[in-house]
Parts: sequence; structure tokens; C-alpha cells
Amino acid sequence: TTDKDAFCTNQKETEAHQGNLQQLCRICGGSFKNDPYKRSHPVHGPVDDEMQALLRKKERRATSWPDLLVKVFKTDVRGDIDTIHPTNFCHNCWKVIQRKFSSAPCEVYFPRKGTMEWHPHSMSCDVCGTSPHGMKRKKQVLNPQVSKKLRVIAERARKIMHTRSQKPVNSKSLMKKITNCKKIHLSTNMLTVDYPADFVKSISCQICEHILADPVETTCKHLFCRLCILKCLKVIGSYCPSCRYPCFPTDLMNPVRSFLNVMNTLVVRCPAKDCHEDVALGKYSHHFSRHKDNKDKGTYVHVNKGGRPRQHLLSLTRRAQKHRLRELKLQVKSFAEKEEGGDVKSVCLTLFLLALRARNEHRQADELEAMMQGKGSGLSPSVCLAIRVNTFLSCSQYHKMYRTIKAITGRQIFQPLHALRTAEKSLLPGYHPFEWKPPLKNVSSNTEVGIIDGLSGLQHLVDDYPVDTIAKRFRYDSALVSALMDM
Repeated sequence: TTDKDAFCTNQKETEAHQGNLQQLCRICGGSFKNDPYKRSHPVHGPVDDEMQALLRKKERRATSWPDLLVKVFKTDVRGDIDTIHPTNFCHNCWKVIQRKFSSAPCEVYFPRKGTMEWHPHSMSCDVCGTSPHGMKRKKQVLNPQVSKKLRVIAERARKIMHTRSQKPVNSKSLMKKITNCKKIHLSTNMLTVDYPADFVKSISCQICEHILADPVETTCKHLFCRLCILKCLKVIGSYCPSCRYPCFPTDLMNPVRSFLNVMNTLVVRCPAKDCHEDVALGKYSHHFSRHKDNKDKGTYVHVNKGGRPRQHLLSLTRRAQKHRLRELKLQVKSFAEKEEGGDVKSVCLTLFLLALRARNEHRQADELEAMMQGKGSGLSPSVCLAIRVNTFLSCSQYHKMYRTIKAITGRQIFQPLHALRTAEKSLLPGYHPFEWKPPLKNVSSNTEVGIIDGLSGLQHLVDDYPVDTIAKRFRYDSALVSALMDM
């Protein structure tokens, strides 16, 4: 009977605990009773119609609450247990999710520093211990002198807050000094069309007030140039410069594709002196690089005046390129030996990668990075050799195919012939040095064997054969093991 009573008590406690859990939010642990409308949303299942419409508008693919909760609160609810975790979350957390995906300003705050941690029911259970017992506190009658003192303190605090709120007026000029991007980013005065002021504000950075360059979006839905926001976060701290909402470099993400398409179609006036051309913002970097190349060519002619015009590096022969870049090559080599263990190739590839990223040529940079990591689109020399052998192509036929594909696609998908020859050498038996471990007793390591009476009495059949020749004995054991190692 004692066991039965204990079991009944435990079952009642578990049911009471589960009932208390149903009144709490899964994310923040707040009570649903705090909401006057008693609104709650299920943790599992599809999102509601309002959130679905918002996600569709923002071009997001998540359709269930677990996916959204993982993205916003970094909380995985798929493995929840009903006796430990609540099955609903509050409307305040729903608003936090809505703010994450909507650009409308909303006075919503997350009440805790992090998401709530839930534990099984125990004797010192926080969920059951905080349940109300029906006792009401007496309403305290305020002393008029004390209330007057509180009123004075409140007025002083209001004045202090007012003076603090005036400080960010000067912080904008400070942030402009921090970014110092006047020579890099385009001013909104360069726009050829006289757009409405609100539209111009939406396509300009909220720090430097230039046209957005490589735009990024914060969690509070404000847009900045990537360079400007990263500099500001490093100097002023981890919060949004516009609304002071907590913001970290890892939270920055690209805006929706439709907004980027609108940005790329904006027409700007070229700031070069002799150029009066109107260019789309998406093609501006390519257009401006042409001006830069022409300027460089002009400086070459000016520096070398009185003699033969100095040719561009890419128009030179390979020997002339080596001669011109000799000093740079020595500097890179000394740096690589000093810092990177002599890996000149990695240093040069990294320099090229950084140059591409600086000119916003990210697609080519991504391809180069993939090749550096061994994930490029090119085939390995061994695969190319197998293709050449299986398709019965001669060396000249393969080379012709290699050149044609490289000229059409602009990529080196197949490897050149010298790479195939190197791969072929490594596949031949005897390429890898091999010794029996442990060494075999009856197998000699010597490969030079004198042929004793090599023709075995058949000398009269062969004219002028040197019988005392020293020949190389082919090591079939080593060749077999080398072939197995290669396989």
C-alpha cells in the first residue's frame, strides 16, 4: 500500500508538473497569463498563415516552427519530451521571430539573456515551486514625502537620459571618420535619375550615406556597406549604429536577391574626368577597371618617354615577363621561405585571390579557392590518362582536344600532356622504392647478375653475341608490390 501511495503521489506530481509546463513558454520560460489575450503557438507543426506570407515575401524556404526556432533562437525542439519541455511558445517570442524576418520597426525585446533550459521534475523543481498559492500582497500606502522624493529623482533621471540621447548626433560624423570611404564608395549625387528621397535613403549606407557597396543586412533589418559596418563594429562595439540593437559580424547576411537586382539596375554617372558615360551599378566595377588600365598604360608611356613605349605585362613573352618580375619573385620567395616554409605557390595564389576579392570578382575568386582546396572542376592527371587510353587518342589528338576545350570554356578541365606523362611514370612498376619487411632469406637484393653461358650451347645459331654480358634482373616481386601499392 505504501508503494501504491508513493506511485500515486509521483503520478500526481508528474501530472501537476506537466500541467504547469503547459502554462509556460518553451523558449523564454515566461507565463502565458502575462498576455491579456492568452495567445500561444505550438512548437511543432507548420507555421501560421501570417508568418508563411512574411517568409514568402522575404524569399525564405522554412515552413515549420522547428526550422524557424533553430534559425532565430538556436534551439532544436525536435527532440523534446512532453514531461520535460513545454509544447507551446508565447506571442512575445513569436514577435521576435517576426522582427527577425520583417523590416517593420517593432518594440520587441527578448526577456532573458538566453533560451530557457528545462530539466526533469525533482524535489527542488523550479516549475512547480513558482506556482501561485493564492496569497495577495497588501497594497502599500505611499508616504507623500517619499513619493515627492521619488518624483524629483525621476525628473533628474529624465534630464540625464535627454542629455544622453543628444550624443548620437555627433556619433554619425565620428563613424564617417572611422570608415573613411569617400574615395572608395560612390556618392548618391552620382545617380543619373532624381529618385525620391526615401528611395535614395533605402539604397544608401546608414553610416557613410554613400550608395551601398557589397550591402549586408543586420538582424534588425538595417542595411550597411560591408566594409563600413565591420569597421564600426570593431571600433564602437557590437551593436547596430542605427538602433543600438545587439549585432555581431556573424549575424550579417546578404539582402534578398530581388533587392540586389534593383541595386544592380541603378544607373550612375562615371566619375572619371574625360568619361561622360552612364553605367549600370552592376557593371560599374568592370567599367572603372578599364579606366584604370588606360591610366596605367598612360603612365607607362609617360615614364618611358623618349624611347620605345613600354608594353603591358600580359602582352610580353614568357621570358620578358620573367625578366620584369625578377625582383618581385625574389621578394616573394624570401617572404615564403621566412614565413610560409618555402611555399611560394600558396603565397602567389593567396595574393591573386585577395586581388580578385578586392575588385569584387567573387565568382572567379570562388573557383580559384575551390581549386586551391582540391575541389576544382578540373580532372586529375590520372583520370585524363585513363580517358586518353580508353578512347585510343594519340598524344597530338589529345593535345588538340585539350587546347580546344580550354579555348572554348576558358577553364583547364583536362590536364596538359606533361602532367599525363608524370602520372604515367608514377603508375609504372618500380617507381616507388620497395624492400621486403622483414627481408626474405632466399631473395637477394642485388639486381646485377652475370649471365653464365647465357646461350646454353646455342652459340652457333647467333652471330657475334657477347656471352659475358652483365644484365639487369627484373625484380618481379618489387614490381608486384609496387603495383598493389598504386592500386
